[in-house]
Parts: sequence; C-alpha cells; structure tokens
Amino acid sequence: MLRLTRALLCMTALTIAWVALPLTSRAGSITVYNNFGAGNSYDCCNGYTESGAGSFTGFNSLQAMAFTNATGQNLSLTQIDIADSFVAGNNSMTLDLYADNGGVPGAVLESWTVNNLPDLGTCCTIVTVFDSAGVVLQNGATYFLAPASDNVTWEAWNWNTIGATGVGAISTDGGATWAAGPYNPNGAFDVLGTATVPEPSAVLLLGTALIGIFAGLHLGLRHSG
Repeated sequence: MLRLTRALLCMTALTIAWVALPLTSRAGSITVYNNFGAGNSYDCCNGYTESGAGSFTGFNSLQAMAFTNATGQNLSLTQIDIADSFVAGNNSMTLDLYADNGGVPGAVLESWTVNNLPDLGTCCTIVTVFDSAGVVLQNGATYFLAPASDNVTWEAWNWNTIGATGVGAISTDGGATWAAGPYNPNGAFDVLGTATVPEPSAVLLLGTALIGIFAGLHLGLRHSG
C-alpha cells in the first residue's frame, strides 16, 4: 500500500511540475513599442518609399525606424507587426531588425521574408513576424526596424495616424551607409516581448504542492517504520 501511495504522490508531483514550470519561464506579453491606431489602423494611402534601383521609382531607398526598450527590464522578443504595402514589382519584402550603432542601424539581429503584402490604398491588414532567433531586447537599448524591397520592387511603409514621431535613418545604397534623421510621422509598427521571470502564482503552486508531497512521503515512511 505504501509503495502505491508513493507512486501516486510522485506522479502528482511530476504533473504539477509539468503544468507549472512553463508558467515560471514566460510572463505575459509586454508592449515595447506601438503606434497603431485602434484596431491596428494606420494611414492607408501615405507612407515612406522602400524601393530598389530597378523599380519604377528608379532609385534605391531603405528607411529604418528606431524604438527603445523602456520597459525597465530585459525582454525576449516575441512578435513584430508592421504596416507595409505593395506598390509595384515583386510582392515581397525582407524585414530586418538592427542593433543600434551610434544612432544608425548596425548589425542585423534577425531577418524575415514576407510575401503577399496588402496593396497601398487599403487598410488595415498588418504584416506579422515572430522571433525564432532568441533575440533579447536589452533594457534601455535602442533598435532599428527596416523593411527592404528587392531591386525591382516598390513598397511603402504606411504612416501611423496617432501623431507618433521619432528618429530613424535612411540609406540609398542598400544599407551600406546610413544618414540619421527625424521622422514625422513614424511608419506604423509595434514590437512585443515577454519577460523570462517566474510567475509568482506558478512558483507558489509548485512550491506548495511539492512541500505537501514531501510531507506525505515523510509521514508514510514514519508509519511504515
């Protein structure tokens, strides 16, 4: 009977640990930056040109917007949403996340290829990408986000409609060099992350359960003796 009780207690402990441990490693979603309007709305018909030299525009344009993790803690990047629209060429773009390098984009931290962008003049379909590289957004650090078109494509980074402004940078040589400058308004986007910290409720659940189980095992051993 004692062996059966021990087995049941061990199975209970494993079950509780399996349920509670994921909660200790991931907190809820935290907004690092967001300038979308209600319902992820943005300016349907105006935006910043992103184009290749072989596109209809005839010039290379790559524009980046800066954001800072001012949440007070380091965060694991989870998701980025951006309002980016197709104008002409190949309906595809590469979204790059850069580290800061003295006020302009530096090293590329992660890249995503996105196809089937919404047409310019429509609203409000957003492009969503998810982190797969384990990027950690350091507290107080600035980063840059830039959608890049290929050589024959013209796209537009739609403006936000809530009056959000900020700093950014433009490149006319595919990102080899950058020139910093203000943006009024910013292109519309958001950045989300999670804090890798214990959830108090999950820790309490796991700790209480394990204490009870070990107490039960101790009493069982005493009775068996």
